[in-house]
Amino acid sequence: MAKNVGIADWAGAFGDATVAAAMLDRLLHRAAVAGIDGPSYRLRGHQNQADAMRKGVNARVS
Repeated sequence: MAKNVGIADWAGAFGDATVAAAMLDRLLHRAAVAGIDGPSYRLRGHQNQADAMRKGVNARVS
């Protein structure tokens, strides 16, 4: 399963701190990094569908 990995965790994700540092050096050169917290905008449709299904199941059980 893919997941977002923070910049500080790239060494662990790639298993080699030197490789991770080299990749980050090239990717972040002249870049502006913006950390975003909160619910995923991309997954909002899935969450709405799951909530609707959950409500339907709970209505039938009650």
